[in-house]
Amino acid sequence: MSSRSRVWGVCLLLCIVFCCTQPALSQRKGFLVGETLEYQVFTKGLPIGEQIFRLRREKVVQNRRVFEIEMSLRSYAAYALFYSYGEENLLHLDAQDLTPVSLKKVIKEKDKVWEEQYYFGGEKVEKRVLVPGKAVQISTYEAKHPLLEGLSLIYYLRNRPWRQGLNQVYYLTNKGAQPVIYEHRGKERIRVLNDHHWAEVVHDPVSQVTVWFSQDDAVYPLRIQVATNIGVLTARLVKINHGSDE
Repeated sequence: MSSRSRVWGVCLLLCIVFCCTQPALSQRKGFLVGETLEYQVFTKGLPIGEQIFRLRREKVVQNRRVFEIEMSLRSYAAYALFYSYGEENLLHLDAQDLTPVSLKKVIKEKDKVWEEQYYFGGEKVEKRVLVPGKAVQISTYEAKHPLLEGLSLIYYLRNRPWRQGLNQVYYLTNKGAQPVIYEHRGKERIRVLNDHHWAEVVHDPVSQVTVWFSQDDAVYPLRIQVATNIGVLTARLVKINHGSDE
């Protein structure tokens, strides 16, 4: 082996080791099966919980190719005396237009536990609320397009629709689909992981969600901020697992 070949071999090895061990932002396009994004949740500067997004797999549901996405959110046990919250989501997201097909949410708030199920059809949306010991509550809403809720909104915006001039969506509320003209607020330099990055800032005035997206091909949500009944919650990206194609 020539000295030049050895040098290139060492460089290649270092690149492989570096890419596997550093949590740097990826340049790969599209969503990857196994992609896991971990966030720490803050309010008033205090870390109060954690949030995790995981793209489990790609499959076919009712002749539609969908992404199966998990989201978990939970408050730290240290705050249980003052506030305790946990949420588990399982979302089927249309792989073509990134709108929801179905969503299941299990919510735990203090000593209360309930389940919410959503089914998004072409003409109507059905919501079922299951509370232990009570009758199932069923609500139906007129479907609009594109109709989103909290979790699917983040993935829909990862496709940067504003670059195609698409700035109106519909957000599902308890009163039905509400039209949203979301705001692209330009770019802001923020600290992410161990470095600073320029992020594109998008705000939804209906859901009161603001997301800072990375400018690379992966379009990671670097920071997510939402106004709630307990104050403003900010989720900051702390770890990326890129996963692998299947």
